[in-house]
Amino acid sequence: MVTNISVQKVRRIHGFISTLMIAATCSVSTEFGHAILAPQMSGILGNFRVTDSNKAVFLSYAKQDADAAARISETLRAAGVEVWFDQSELRGGDAWDAAIRRQIKTCALMIPIISANTQGRAEGYFRLEWKLAIDRSHLMSHDRPFLVPVVIDQTSEGDERVPEKFREVQWTRLPGGETSPAFIAQILRLLEKDSTASVAPPPAVKVGRPAPDATQGSPATPPIAPKRRLPLAALAAMAVVLCLVIVAWTTRHLWLHSPSIVAYSNEDRRMTYAVLPFQAPADDAHGAQVAKATGDEILSMLESRKELVSVVPRASAEQAVAHENSIKNLAKALDVHFLVRGTVARDGAGYKVTVLGIDGASERILATQSLTVAADALTPRWRDDVQDVLYEIVGAGLRAEVKAARDKPLNELDVRDLSFRASVDWRANRDVDGKAANANSNMLLNKALALAPDDQFALRTVAVINLCDCVNIWSSNPDEQKAIGAAAMEKYLRSDPNSPFMLIEKAGLYQLRLRWEESLVIADTVLGLEPDDANALGLKAAGLLRLGRLKEAQPIMDGLLARYPNNWYVAALAADIYFALSDYARAAQFAQKATAQMSEPDLRDRVAGSVRLTLIAAQARLGQDARAKAALADFEATLPGVNTITAMKKWIHPSADLADFEPLYEGLRLAGVGT
Repeated sequence: MVTNISVQKVRRIHGFISTLMIAATCSVSTEFGHAILAPQMSGILGNFRVTDSNKAVFLSYAKQDADAAARISETLRAAGVEVWFDQSELRGGDAWDAAIRRQIKTCALMIPIISANTQGRAEGYFRLEWKLAIDRSHLMSHDRPFLVPVVIDQTSEGDERVPEKFREVQWTRLPGGETSPAFIAQILRLLEKDSTASVAPPPAVKVGRPAPDATQGSPATPPIAPKRRLPLAALAAMAVVLCLVIVAWTTRHLWLHSPSIVAYSNEDRRMTYAVLPFQAPADDAHGAQVAKATGDEILSMLESRKELVSVVPRASAEQAVAHENSIKNLAKALDVHFLVRGTVARDGAGYKVTVLGIDGASERILATQSLTVAADALTPRWRDDVQDVLYEIVGAGLRAEVKAARDKPLNELDVRDLSFRASVDWRANRDVDGKAANANSNMLLNKALALAPDDQFALRTVAVINLCDCVNIWSSNPDEQKAIGAAAMEKYLRSDPNSPFMLIEKAGLYQLRLRWEESLVIADTVLGLEPDDANALGLKAAGLLRLGRLKEAQPIMDGLLARYPNNWYVAALAADIYFALSDYARAAQFAQKATAQMSEPDLRDRVAGSVRLTLIAAQARLGQDARAKAALADFEATLPGVNTITAMKKWIHPSADLADFEPLYEGLRLAGVGT
């Protein structure tokens, strides 16, 4: 369930204790540990700042990576390292160019920042900087440290645009430019090694002859030069600096950051999508319009799923397609995991749009869906059809992300991995063992919300798995389950009050609690946002049925039947409405159609499964006694013991369409059901 404790307070306490423990390990006093806060760090570390030009670090980067470079520069400077970072200190023109060349010639370390942005550019000033640094490295001995490549995303060392010289040394990965104590220690160590490389070695001492005691004043061997003590002093200073850096880094990441930030991986590129321009035959102008309009519709819907999906802008996708051909290179250039590609072809008088969801790294097609567009239209008639396609495309991506992290232990999963796994496992197992599936997913979601209490996808998933009608089948306390889901739903709506999905959940919850008028108000609110939303229309029709407003419910029902002639939920609702209208022939027809498509758990559901009672009663009222008795036998086989009117009234959920409709029970009596 949604956590009831102050997780933020607990995490801040934990972060503070961790900071003190690290400070103690570094032989820094506890009192000193108390005093450290991030805004004070630059002043505290100022005494250790490396200001010699031959101990400076040069950062080279593409302008698109300026933010990541700034983060690296800030942390290095806080550790006392002189950083040459042209964004803040240099200017354009000849003087700027000369300064760049002079600094590369004299700096101690060159840190080229590598990313998809650098690899995507065949030209750029940073490439000149790289060349100048590589040229200088050729003049150095093989054991002199100079090049320290840093990659800030998933770019591979084997990329053809990475200079060969960079591949000869070990890369450091700093996703997004987020540095670590280990990286700072590495830079300090390399700078120290560079500063002592030219110091003359101490005089040799011959084996077998002890060195004279300096106190004897022997002229044979001069006292050890003070220079021999410099490395030890420098190491001691460096150790203090490193301790301060570790404390600062820990303070920053555990004390100052909110739980929602701490809970996510820095290298997070999960559920990232790019919608590539849809393609149509070159000689079909209207087909090209269909391709663009449908692609834009899919892009817009993907962008609306911000709690789960990140989508690159249309312009970026179009630009990448103009320069790259292969799926793998496109995904790499756009820095996404998944691509959506579509093709448009003539299909009779209209068009068929085939939509593919593709894994960028493997180029494997994860899902294939199709849409139809009328000859005089640009997009599918119903937005719900596009949503259904995206449901499959996004679902396939979600399963791929979960599969990639399946072998990780639970204590290594962050918020996204936990909530992704909860959602995927729920959908995979709810019809097999709903109770176990619900318990497992709630456990995962509890962990996720303990890390980030406001994570929207985790809240959405809590609402989905606990507000599901299916809990009525196995839960010993459905009201408790619904309360958990309702709490998550309300919290989600506080941050996104106009979410059609969550408003639909709320309307459904109101119906579950028999608050029909309020449910209608919410359904109408959704229809004001999405006039053709099938879920809102279905909820409205059900609410009107329960309020006895059958003449208003029927046209809505007929419209849904025209749109979804093969949907069992629509057929079941139609059966109940027509039974209430005393049209028993159509009621029996649609009830038969619904039960034939429903799964075994759905047939046992106290809400959805009640359509079988509608079938029995409708057939009995039509005088189809044999059919009614056969349907009754099927019902009793699935639900042993529910074989009397009293038992049926106790079994059926109060929110079922005809739960309080006495003519239903009269029909059941006609079928031979005893009181």
